Amino acid sequence: MTALFGSGAGGRRELTAWDDAIRGGLSTTRRVGVVSLSARAGTSTVAHQLVRAVAARRSEPVLAVDVSSGDDGLAARVGAATAAPDETRASARTTAEALSGLELRDGVVGLRPRDVDDAVGAWLAEAAPIARFFDVAVTDFGARHPVVDLAACAALCDVVCLVADGRRSPAEHARSVVDALTGLPESPAVVLALVDHARDGAGVARAFSATDAHPVVAVPFDPGLASGGRPRRSVTNLALVELAAAVVAAGGAAARPADAGRRTSGGPSAHGDGRLGAPGADAAPIDERTA
Repeated sequence: MTALFGSGAGGRRELTAWDDAIRGGLSTTRRVGVVSLSARAGTSTVAHQLVRAVAARRSEPVLAVDVSSGDDGLAARVGAATAAPDETRASARTTAEALSGLELRDGVVGLRPRDVDDAVGAWLAEAAPIARFFDVAVTDFGARHPVVDLAACAALCDVVCLVADGRRSPAEHARSVVDALTGLPESPAVVLALVDHARDGAGVARAFSATDAHPVVAVPFDPGLASGGRPRRSVTNLALVELAAAVVAAGGAAARPADAGRRTSGGPSAHGDGRLGAPGADAAPIDERTA
């Protein structure tokens, strides 16, 4: 902890600030979308750990929505079965009605729509009617392509947690769409989560944090996170708390460097139909299975 934050006291102050940010009051539901640009980036793992970190620190249940295309996404990790459409949920006016047909487990209500071929349609039909009954709703969107449906998924969120491999090339690819996402009419905030799959350290994340206005959080490689497990390393747990604080605070001052400046590189922009232009946009569609 001292190596990470410079001193034990400084580390405790940061941890306390992150904890307070997660526990803090919210005037409206914080809709968090976890998404990546490529398969196996760690999207479902990050979504699950965010849900766990938030649920452990808030008194009200967290809604965990899984519209990813794989079978091992967020729903499987929180133990939620596929939910059939429910008329009571669809017209819910109370929290009890919003929970119709769903199970509360360890502070988490999981929702896995039956048909997720159209992720946006599934979210609007199943999650939208009940999200307002929760302080925090986290959605696992899996991998989405910038020229197919990334913008449409991001538009459903207050905060987009964009997950990428921590190596420079995939990290730069993810970074290249941030300006376009924040420039959508819905103006979602973006938090960049760089997962150290290669065990190369947090150098790229630190370099990005020095100049980028949006929060950038390095998530260390941790074998304990496989298949819904818990962190085995304290440094991983600290990173996940930092990430949870950033998304709950919607990328606010509590989670970003005080001296961060706005990046001015010529990033992609949103097309009129909501698609995002990005480097390599003409490439073949990606495999949308999640990690």
